[in-house]
Amino acid sequence: MKSFLKPLLMIWMVCIAGAGHTLEVIEILGGKASQIPIAVIPFKDSNPKKSLQLMNEVIANDLNRSGLFSPIDISGVSDYPYDEREVNFSNWAALQSQFIVVGKIDAIGRSNNQMQVTWSLIDIFKEKTVLSVALKGQPSQYRVIAHRIADTIYEKLTGSKGVFDTNIAFVKKLDKERYSLFIADYDGHNPRAIVNSKYSIISPRWSPDGEKIAYVSFEKRKPVIYVQNIVTGERVLLANFRGNNSAPAWSPDSKKLAIVLTYSANSQIYTIDADGKNIKQLMRTRSINTEPTWAPNGKEIYFSSDRAGSAQIYKVDIDTNEVVRVTFEGNNNVSPSLSPDGKLLLFLNQDGGSYRVAIQNLLSNQVLRLTDGPDDESPIFSPNGHMVLFTYKDYGKLSKIGTVSINGLKMTPIDVGSESILESTWGPLPN
Repeated sequence: MKSFLKPLLMIWMVCIAGAGHTLEVIEILGGKASQIPIAVIPFKDSNPKKSLQLMNEVIANDLNRSGLFSPIDISGVSDYPYDEREVNFSNWAALQSQFIVVGKIDAIGRSNNQMQVTWSLIDIFKEKTVLSVALKGQPSQYRVIAHRIADTIYEKLTGSKGVFDTNIAFVKKLDKERYSLFIADYDGHNPRAIVNSKYSIISPRWSPDGEKIAYVSFEKRKPVIYVQNIVTGERVLLANFRGNNSAPAWSPDSKKLAIVLTYSANSQIYTIDADGKNIKQLMRTRSINTEPTWAPNGKEIYFSSDRAGSAQIYKVDIDTNEVVRVTFEGNNNVSPSLSPDGKLLLFLNQDGGSYRVAIQNLLSNQVLRLTDGPDDESPIFSPNGHMVLFTYKDYGKLSKIGTVSINGLKMTPIDVGSESILESTWGPLPN
């Protein structure tokens, strides 16, 4: 089977000017952070026929989607600066822009078949260049370069890694008898199918090492779990035990998975090695235990259960089997996901008939509802824990995917076509 890895990138960084400039790191825990006003100027292109002016739009859209930046409308500006020497600080301060991004694109190589993108991040208030960088690559890689510029800006101004040069995976229902598991850029561009089937595919989950995706298929006339190797294209049947096999969740080291097996009426959680060996039942109860997700420390698994009469989220210590209830607000709370630092719990909160994405600070137990519902599903954190990928109903009809920032300030759809999206997952940060 064909490998669907990203094309090998010929991009490297050239340091042009030292920053010499320390910025205050934004505190993001709990999502309360002010938005940074920033202007991303169209880059000067030495070969306008290639139409790479869209790079500034990709950068601005990335920063805007995060909910921590507020890109300035520059449509009324007639004279764009292309490097720090051309910046009129008074004019940009009047537009209330705290930072601006300027740059240029030059054709390089023997036949001008490569390009160098030289860009700078400038602090308008302090009238200083924060950093200047050059990136080299193919013109066809302009979106990758733009994402990496946005990642560099994000990390410089927030102190955390950006996730704009990452991938997502999602399942499309193409028609009544066709389902496909796709991988795409985090914003939905460059989709490519890695699994095609006549049977339903659900619950995709990306391994933390970035090499595999586990998912549930109905091709055995019941739910079974497969693991797809993205690097080699190899597909392995992980779990085909008696009854239903569902809800795969990777351990932080990618060596194990938590899965749900339903032999009779009640679903129960098991752990299994990534090669299908050493299956162990985690708890033995008469209640339904399902939707496992590992804590980043690898010592606890969060899950949803009806043991209290309604669906709530609990955590279990893998060594001692001690169980602690975690959620209390709302009629039902399901579909848990943990932030990479283990401080935030993401879940679906059902109250008043609507399912909405909510987030709980595990230190203070404060809950913030991020979406309005009413039929949101499958929330999962971005690799830096600052955004959430989830599915929602488009005017009560087709299921779509989108992102919402953890401060709840920015919800942005992801355009991956007109077909219904069943579920999605977010890949790890690139190595």
